[in-house]
Amino acid sequence: RMKMGLPFAVVLPGLGEVKSFDELGKKYQDWLGAQDVALQVLFTGLQSAMQGGVLGYMFGSISAIDPNQNGAVKPSNPALDSMVKAGPWGSARNLAALTGVQAAASLAIKKARNGKEDVYSAMGASFLSGVAYSVVSGSPNPIQSAVTTGAAFALFNGLIYQIGQAFKPDFADTEYDRGKYMLKTLGLTKYSDNLKKGLLTDNTIMLWNDSALAECRIPPGPRLLILHHLDTYRNPSNVLKPALPLPPLPPQPVTVVGTAGR
Repeated sequence: RMKMGLPFAVVLPGLGEVKSFDELGKKYQDWLGAQDVALQVLFTGLQSAMQGGVLGYMFGSISAIDPNQNGAVKPSNPALDSMVKAGPWGSARNLAALTGVQAAASLAIKKARNGKEDVYSAMGASFLSGVAYSVVSGSPNPIQSAVTTGAAFALFNGLIYQIGQAFKPDFADTEYDRGKYMLKTLGLTKYSDNLKKGLLTDNTIMLWNDSALAECRIPPGPRLLILHHLDTYRNPSNVLKPALPLPPLPPQPVTVVGTAGR
């Protein structure tokens, strides 16, 4: 993959020196992962809102073209007609609210449920994004429209989620069991999903280094704990396998107390 470099090195507060866009993205994710949950939710929502706003403005600019020019017929679909009337800035506002709330709510629900993601999480985030979209769109019946729009978004996204789950493979994913167990023993269970993002399977454990863990967006502190733990198993004289639990203690001898008088 070609790295897009910056014209010159830039020093950013909290991130340090940055020489490429890839490095900027990695350092930003590391910095964000080290922040409080509230800040993570806020910045995640703002980031998605900006992306949605740009796409909304582009879509609104295209939709703002006069549909009656060159003899074209004005669209009869009320939803499409409403989006056309919103204009570029209205579309940017609506899509920014939709994507921003969706991303922020998804992360907040995931954190509140200790990383658990299921259809209820997807529907909850979609409901809140639908409410936000309805509110900023300026419906004449704000409360009724917010509830119906949120419910429609939740049902649709819930259906999509269930369809996606139906096509998942049935076999158990055991390639990351040893790595996940190691993270559990270190109290770093919340980073288990990061292993899959970087394809850090169990057969790569002994090759893990700081840069590989950073690619998976694991913050510096947890990276140090993981590497320190692995260093204890990288000694060739150590017979224990990496990330396996210590052998159990031998059973305690059973002491039989004799009966007096025998």
